[in-house]
Amino acid sequence: MEPENFFHQFEAIIDGIVDHNYAVVEGLFEQEVLTGLKQELLRLLKEEEFKRAGVGNQFNLTEERAIRSDKIHWIENGTEQPSESAFVDRIGQFSNYLNRTCYTGIHDWEFHYACFEKGNFYKRHLDRFKNDESRKFSVVTYLNEDWKEEDGGTLVLYLPSGDVKVTPRWGTTVIFKSELIEHEVLPANRNRYSVTGWLK
Repeated sequence: MEPENFFHQFEAIIDGIVDHNYAVVEGLFEQEVLTGLKQELLRLLKEEEFKRAGVGNQFNLTEERAIRSDKIHWIENGTEQPSESAFVDRIGQFSNYLNRTCYTGIHDWEFHYACFEKGNFYKRHLDRFKNDESRKFSVVTYLNEDWKEEDGGTLVLYLPSGDVKVTPRWGTTVIFKSELIEHEVLPANRNRYSVTGWLK
């Protein structure tokens, strides 16, 4: 679809960020894009391309299983995989719109597939590093069909006004300010999939 068909989604995200520092939206990506991403994720998982996620950035990355226990696979810049390319294009359209309307200065991105297997979690944390302030907005799009609350894996955003809980349902996208919102992934009771990353 043409980007103008998604301006109402972009505006809803911006309204949420301006008012609450976060937004939760549905329908930011077409169903065929979500399906393609899920298929690619499962292919990579089957071929054991995922790695245990660490804590920290390239300067101080460590594996801390008591803090997080998920597995990830990075999406390469310049990807030619069709669904990944469509995903990145939509992210680019939104970033450009955000720059024009809110002067955010976003010029880069990084995204990865994430798999939380049964029992996996990620303790409360901030996405911005003390030695690297480049991450401006965190973005998570969920790839879980027929997800129920009892399946766990809830994303909890810790806000001054009270905690916000997001069920990781198919096609739901969450965007929030990386330097402000501490958040947590509660233990999953079945495999939980997403594309997760940052606008920089």
